[in-house]
Amino acid sequence: MSVLIDIEGYETKGIKIDPNGTEGEHVELHGLLVVLPKKPKRSEILFHDKPKELQMWQRIPLPEELQRVRSMDEWFEKPAEFRNKFRSYVEKEFQRRRDGVWFYNNGVPTYITGRQYMFLQWSKIDIGYPSYLAFQREIFLHMAACEADPRCFGQLYTKCRRSGYTNICSAVLVDEASQVKEKLLGIQSKTGKDAQENIFMKKVVAIFRSYPFFFKPIQDGTTNPRMELAFREPSKRITKNNKTSYRGDALNTVINWKNTTNNAYDGEKLHMLYLDEAGKWEKPTDIREAWRIERTCLIVGKRIVGKALVGSTVNPMNKGGKEYRGLWNDSDPNERNANGRTRSGLYRIFIPAYDALEGFFDQYGNAVIEDPEQEVDGIDGDFIAIGSKTYLKNERRSFKDNPSELNEVTRQFPFTEDEAFRDSIEGSLFNIGKIYQQIEHNDELFPNPVVVGNFIWREKDKEVVFSPTPNGRFRVCWMPESQDRNVSKLHRGKRVAPFPEYGCGGVDSYDLDATVDNRGSKGALHMYNKFSMNRPSNMFVVEYASRPDLASIFYEDVLMCAFYYGYPLLVENNKYGIVRYFESRGYDGYLMDRPKHLLSSSSHVNVKTKGIPSNSQDVIQSHAQSIEKYIHEHVGIDHETGEVGKMYFNRTLEDWIGFKIDKRTKFDLTISSGLCLLAAQKTKKKERVNFEEKVFFRRYRV
Repeated sequence: MSVLIDIEGYETKGIKIDPNGTEGEHVELHGLLVVLPKKPKRSEILFHDKPKELQMWQRIPLPEELQRVRSMDEWFEKPAEFRNKFRSYVEKEFQRRRDGVWFYNNGVPTYITGRQYMFLQWSKIDIGYPSYLAFQREIFLHMAACEADPRCFGQLYTKCRRSGYTNICSAVLVDEASQVKEKLLGIQSKTGKDAQENIFMKKVVAIFRSYPFFFKPIQDGTTNPRMELAFREPSKRITKNNKTSYRGDALNTVINWKNTTNNAYDGEKLHMLYLDEAGKWEKPTDIREAWRIERTCLIVGKRIVGKALVGSTVNPMNKGGKEYRGLWNDSDPNERNANGRTRSGLYRIFIPAYDALEGFFDQYGNAVIEDPEQEVDGIDGDFIAIGSKTYLKNERRSFKDNPSELNEVTRQFPFTEDEAFRDSIEGSLFNIGKIYQQIEHNDELFPNPVVVGNFIWREKDKEVVFSPTPNGRFRVCWMPESQDRNVSKLHRGKRVAPFPEYGCGGVDSYDLDATVDNRGSKGALHMYNKFSMNRPSNMFVVEYASRPDLASIFYEDVLMCAFYYGYPLLVENNKYGIVRYFESRGYDGYLMDRPKHLLSSSSHVNVKTKGIPSNSQDVIQSHAQSIEKYIHEHVGIDHETGEVGKMYFNRTLEDWIGFKIDKRTKFDLTISSGLCLLAAQKTKKKERVNFEEKVFFRRYRV
């Protein structure tokens, strides 16, 4: 029976999650099309006999008579009459564990998976038995799809603080281990101590101990194991009063934990692996490298035989966040290879903080996101007067004058994926707080001023036009009036840029064609409007970051854009391919000479040299300072006017966030944007001496 099915109107395959293979409603979850089980008859849905307002998840306690049964040995010692009385109850619980459960929630038939049922009904955590929360249902449904899909290695969840994912995964490990034979289930966290104490001992073992007797397999070891939870035949009973073994075969399944190393489980065959706080794994342990090795433990040949649960909040980029972000980018289900898998093999899921914030769930487990018209009864007994989104925005506003604190509260309680992956402000070369203000503003703009497309020749060397296309290499937010486009100007018989007073461009070029592994740096271009009364001033108007198969395609792209705007370009002269290309096309007049203000007083370099050197310390420092100054003056919120800057290119803003001056060659957009700003700087003129006023001889009073 295939779990992957075609659904009319969708290009992607639907994933059936019902163990019995039924097909009901389908829902879209984070790039997956999940097919729910068929809805049963009303009489088979829990709480159907209650009034609508009283229909909500409620745990059904174990019958009192069964609470006194501690082991399967005791169960078999009970009279047949007793066992027959409760046999249907026990069998029903096993069925619900396998198939999941439907219940009415405020009049809405709601399906929860068997995993979630075991979590809510039988997994006792530090606060008691968990409450039903709608956002966790979304996690469990997504998890079920990851488990069912033969193309998938597991789930990758980027979360906010205190979303309960560790409890969920611990419960899933126990649920799975207590029903499969001869399997290994593993745990890793940011440290071995975290894996052992915070997950294995405090959660996994505690959850298993809370299980009713009929879900507990034969156990080998103590009741409080420290290294592994082993469902093997014991050599002897643990104690006389705490019977754990019973008639039947042992599962020979183990849950253990490992220290945080890249090859912790290398060479072992894993049935399930939980990687906790993967966004906080710091070097020398690299989560991407660890996953590369450990995914081999989940596959035999081409067949995936085990699943992973990976979840985390995100550390700053230099403390594990960068590697985790790479894993996240590789886990987009909308980007698959020819085998139908994502690059990582995982499927990612992100839930905004306002959907998962403690204290903002109504009695039905639904998040109160927007401000309610009247107070809402909360699941914890408190009244909810404002929505979670308003609450979090209020928290952010309280730190508006403290960019560092504002950034941290945004990172820990993100509204978007981009916010979740924000870097720490500490140690940053630029003002990240202002950059994030700008990004937030850009994300809320409607319509977005940035248009994606390509520049093409309508008539070569006479007219360039811009053609919008979703996969274009250019991003444009402003264009000159039609009469100012494609203006041709000759100076001494040579083509030159007609509008150097209005704007300029910066180019980070490359000389080689596309590399075999496509890892070469991209070609980058920015066009910039200088201060002007006739055009939007101090504003980047074009962004380009791409690496076409041939370097000549990139050069021609840059040439067309320069011709269209009529702006001269500043390039780095260590990459001479673009200079030669412009010369061969008769457009070297569009390339700027080295600006005079970037020459030291002792320099003997000819000012007429095209471009600037990339390895000059003076240039490197001036380049970084120009971006720093621009961010201060034109990015984010101006606290005097309250206005927000007009820097609309988020890719460039994000490149500035990660910029490291000692590794500057990796930041293509930062290089080209900085070159723009250097080109736009006015040369400081030396004050001319008025010789009529110059005193050459000492004067004496008469």
